[in-house]
Amino acid sequence: MRLLFRAEEYVVKTEKAVVVGLIFLMVALSFSQVLLRILFHSGIVWLDPLLRHMVLWAGLTGSALAARYSHHFALEAFVKFAPKYLHRTLDVFAHLFTSLAAALLFYAAYKFIRDEFAAGAVAFYIGNFGVKGGWAEIIIPASFALIGFHTLIGIIRPKDNFEGPF
Repeated sequence: MRLLFRAEEYVVKTEKAVVVGLIFLMVALSFSQVLLRILFHSGIVWLDPLLRHMVLWAGLTGSALAARYSHHFALEAFVKFAPKYLHRTLDVFAHLFTSLAAALLFYAAYKFIRDEFAAGAVAFYIGNFGVKGGWAEIIIPASFALIGFHTLIGIIRPKDNFEGPF
């Protein structure tokens, strides 16, 4: 069990680093683009689509991180209005339901990414280099896999071992 929790903590540290790095880069690149437009009346053509994809990556990575700390969508209304002796059962049910939803969304996202690669779609160009749509959007199935992973581990994680996201 300890090995599983330790592995999850490494994944969480990586997720935190990705979110912080992406937000830092988005702010810096957006500021640069604004300065280029104000000072030189031009900008970097490929920067806007790159920033849109960075927002997608930061948001979905953040949602996986939120699932680790159980700050995600959950069926908490049932727990609030239910008798206290049912709280643990309903908590497990909410985690299983969330894991099932994440698994179904992972499968749909996997099929989407598979089709993106098969079609050879290009998300945007950086000069002559085309960034494939599948690589730009691969965070979609990855985030649903991470959400399912964190949620399933949340069933067996002791509640007193809870730490905040930062």
